[in-house]
Parts: sequence; structure tokens; C-alpha cells
Amino acid sequence: MPLKPICSDPSLYFMLDKGKKDGILRGTMYIKKVRKRNKGSDKVFEYLHLVESIRTTRGPRQRLVLNLGALDIVADEYKALANSIENCLTGQSALFGEDPKIKGLAERAAGRIREKIAQDVDDHDKPGEVDVRDVDINSIVASEARSVGAEYVCHHFWQQLGFPKMLSEAGMCPDMRKMAEALVVGRLVDPGSELHTWNWVERRSALYELTGRPNRCSLNALYRTGDLLLKYKDDLEKHLSRQEKALFPLTEKICLFDLTNTYFEGQANCNPKAQLGRSKEKRSDCKLLTLALIVDAEGFVKYSRLYAGNQYEGHTLQGMITDLMNIRPDLSLPGSRTVVLDAGMGAAENIAWLKVNKIAYIVVDRGKSIFQEDDIRDMRVIRQDRDLTMEVKRSERQGEAFLLCKSSGRHAKDSAIRSRQEKLFVERLKQMREGLARKRATRRYSKILEMIGRLREKYPRASKMYQVTVVPQSDPAPEHSRKAIDITWAEAESYSEAVSMEGCYVLRTDRVDLSDMEIWDLHKMLTRVESAFRSMKSSLGLRPIFHHKEVRSDAHLFISVLAYHILHAVEWESRRHGDNRFWSSLRDELSTHQRLTVEFDQHTASGVQHHHLRLCARAEPGHALIYRNLGLKNVPLHRRICTI
Repeated sequence: MPLKPICSDPSLYFMLDKGKKDGILRGTMYIKKVRKRNKGSDKVFEYLHLVESIRTTRGPRQRLVLNLGALDIVADEYKALANSIENCLTGQSALFGEDPKIKGLAERAAGRIREKIAQDVDDHDKPGEVDVRDVDINSIVASEARSVGAEYVCHHFWQQLGFPKMLSEAGMCPDMRKMAEALVVGRLVDPGSELHTWNWVERRSALYELTGRPNRCSLNALYRTGDLLLKYKDDLEKHLSRQEKALFPLTEKICLFDLTNTYFEGQANCNPKAQLGRSKEKRSDCKLLTLALIVDAEGFVKYSRLYAGNQYEGHTLQGMITDLMNIRPDLSLPGSRTVVLDAGMGAAENIAWLKVNKIAYIVVDRGKSIFQEDDIRDMRVIRQDRDLTMEVKRSERQGEAFLLCKSSGRHAKDSAIRSRQEKLFVERLKQMREGLARKRATRRYSKILEMIGRLREKYPRASKMYQVTVVPQSDPAPEHSRKAIDITWAEAESYSEAVSMEGCYVLRTDRVDLSDMEIWDLHKMLTRVESAFRSMKSSLGLRPIFHHKEVRSDAHLFISVLAYHILHAVEWESRRHGDNRFWSSLRDELSTHQRLTVEFDQHTASGVQHHHLRLCARAEPGHALIYRNLGLKNVPLHRRICTI
């Protein structure tokens, strides 16, 4: 039987049968262990190489077929793995059953070999050309299905935002640039830890077919790549801010500030930033890490910074603005930009600092309200539609405008929370009072006071609405043994005012030139930051953190910030074309667009040839709509064929 070369490239050429060609006798493949040591280090690394033995006119030689890396198999399994790889390449079945672990390793190795030797095929048939072959229908098998749709979209915006050029100029090698893209795109497509990302890109994704496979793509290399991304943080954020301004019509007249936190799984004793604090995910039992963001009016991130988990919100603003002006002097915050702050950052010292530095501000007022209950009756409507009624009342003092705002939606929410808490608070008080008359129930005066204190802590909103009194026994007794004989409660004097002020908040600004509607609209933009945090936590795997080292934890969060740049660019471009879906919905739609291998046998005069045709599934209407809105073709990758 004549020999059938796998490919014509001499550097990749090898035979699966013994034979002779051009004076070189080629043999079957086998596996050998290779030990290497880096210069200046005593640590020895062991790798497995798939090689073929050849005999030349200069003597016997070994030709490397594939570097298998560090596989967890024993020497007795080397032969079985080599045979299994040959079976996968030729489409043959083993005579006896194969170990599933060996079979899985063999399939991945065979896929990498086919990827090297496959040739591109034009995706569009040329007029008048027909490729007709005799194919054994029973031999057709589909295999190696990998997701490609979401990766295709993210890869496009990775290039649009200029990541490859910036990382190349920073000195990152090509292999690490590919792994950096895997880290960021993995956080978008299948969010999780770096270990999860490594498994995803190696076994479930076609991303490396879009970018090219790195020569070395181990888990440790992926971690080191994340460390490098964090090292380039300031340069990356400066580059992205300028690139986004060039790609999208951004005015950058408004800067929005806010922060959130995420929690650690484990003690994280090696990380000084991991501290106990108030968790926004109700995980105060875990150590936290705080992320602060500066976002423009369109929701694009301008700057990010990490703080300890117990960071007080009011202490972050001055440092963040100073850092932003040092990194982005072109923003020129003083005199030309307005910063919008939530109540957490609206401390008196922050307002004073903004005034000294001549930076305009809009903030939720944290001080005692200058408005009274009577002002509620004198508000005017600035917006009214089916879903929202917005009323305001304005007051100006000493060069500042104070705007009392009342939203129908917020009023309904506050009222529902207060009513529920009030009901539970009163019911629990009734149970405690009835318990005073039961045997074996707690009646000690000090204990009842403690229980009421805990009740107030559990229902803080209702607690402010009631005055609670515990009546002790009248006869003299030691304090530790005094008994409570009754519990009474009544509405506090401020009850009616508190109810009337539900749904209200006060905005404070030095932009007295703005109308009431403009002030409210600018403050409403804080939802852009909240949307960024929500996307990071729900779609980008920001929580929890499994790392224990500070640099790895910081890199994990920064990767999510970089992923958000791509996420927001995709959503912004989609909205521009009328598609208002979030990334999570777009990702779910694209998840069904796959790239797969079709294997089949072709009968020729010289025998049977086994073909591996790698192609993308036809884009469905939902896929095509997303691609069209984003300016992409319906075919992410060309077809490639490998014949053995």
C-alpha cells in the first residue's frame, strides 16, 4: 500500500506507517520524557514529547511531532497514549477498550496536530466549481464542537479597542498577548477563576482558533499574564480611555464616582487589603476587597482603583480624582467637568475639597435636610409618564442649589419596605409582651431591653417610627433580678413626617446655572456606575475571589474591569442599532453558534482517505442580527481541511 503523507510541509511531515521517502525511513510515533532546567535555576521541569523515529543517511534521528506538556500519566501509559493519538488521526477504533483519561488526552493532542497541518478552504463556492467526492455516509462523524459566537464578537472588539498594539508596545510577547485575550474574553464568555478560564479556553472554546494557539499556554503562564496586565494598569486605562473616545462620540463632560466590594473565599491571610467590612452582597462574614470606579456619562470606565475591604467611602474621592488628573491630564476636571457622587462620597470634607479645587459637583446631601414636611405639598412635577412621576422643590443658599426630589417609583419602594418592617416589628413586640405572662418565658428586665435592641437593629426603618417602653416591676430588687411586667409602644412624634418624606432625597450642587430637570438627569446617570458594578458581578465573575496573594486578587478584579470595557462597547454599539439587550442576553444567543469538525472517509483509486473538515455552523437569524449590528461577517472562521 502506498504511503499517505499527512501534509506537504517538511517541518510537520511524518508517517503513520513505516516506509521510505527521499532516502528517509520513517517509523511509528512514541512518547518520551524531556527534562529541562532554566538558566540560573536548579528547578527541573519535565515534559512529554510525541516524537517519531527516523533513519537518515546520517544515522537515526528523532523528529518532534508535538510537545504534549506536563501530563499526569505514568510511563506504562505512554505507548497506549501514542497508539490512541494514531487512532484519532486515522479514524480507526481500538481493538480493545481505551481508558477514558487516555482517550481524552489523545483527542486533544490529535486536534492540535490537525490544527497545524490543516489547510484553508474557501467558504464560498466559486461559480462553476463543484467538489464532488465519493464519501462513505456511514463514516461521517461530527466532533470537537467548540463555542465561537461570543468569542468572535469579543475578539473583534479586543482588536477595535487596540489591546494588541498597546500590549505589544509595552513589551508583552505574542504568546502572552494571546493568553491576555483569553483571560479577558474568558471573563466575558464563561466567567470564573483563572483555573476555570484555562479549562474553558483549552476544552470548550474556539478562541485560540481565532487568535492562534500560544506555544506555551500552561496555567502558570496564564497567572503570570494576569500579573503583567496589572503591571500595565495605568497605561492600559489611559490607552482605553483615548481609544474609546476616538471610536465613540463621548463628550466626557460628566464623571461619575462610586465603589463596591466583593468577598474572598478563605482567610486570605497573605493579602493586607482583605479586611472585614460591610458587604454589599450580605457576606460580612467574609473578608472583602473594595473596587472604586470613575465612569463617564455614557458608562465608559475612565479609571479604577482597589482599596481594602474596610475602606470608608468618603475617604476615596480625593485620592481617586488626584490620580485621575495625574494619569489623564487631558480630562482637565477643574473648571470644565462635573462630578456626580452618591451619598457615600458626599462627606462634608469632600465637598469642601471640591470647592477649593474648583471642581463642580452634584451629590446626594448627607446633612440635615433644609426642607420640612410642608415643602412636600409645594412640589412641582417635572416629569410624568406611565411609569414615573417626578416632583421637585428647589432652594438656593450661598451659591449652592438644593433640590428636594420625590419619585413615585422610589416612594412605592420605600413605603413597601417600611410597611413590611413595621408589621414585623409590631408583631414581634406583641409576642414579647404576651411572653411576659407565660411560664418559663424570659421576663428579666435587662434581657428584654437587649431583645428589643436587637429587634431595632433588625428592623431599623420601623424602629425609627415607634417609641418603645419596657415597664419594670415596682418593688425594689437588685438590677440583675428585676422583672419586666409590660411592654408598650406608640408612634413617634416624627411618624407622620417620616411617612410623608418617603421616596424623597435631596440633591446638592454648585451648578446653579442648571435647571431642575438637568440636575436630576445628571444625578440619574449614577445608574451607569451601578450598571457597571452589576455587570461585573453578574456577567463578569467579579465574585467571589479565590486568591490569597494580593497581586493575584488585584489582577483578578482588574481583568473584570478590562472585560467590562469590551462588554460596554458591545452593548453601546448594539443599542446604537436598536438592540437594547444586555451582554448576558447577547451571550446566550451567541452560545449556540459553534465550530466543529466533520470527519468522513473518501474512497479513491489508491484506497481510503480520512478527512477532517473544520468549519463553523451556519449562522442562525439571531446570530446574523447581532453580527450585522456589530459590523461582522456571518462566518467567524474559514473552513480548514486535513487529509490523512
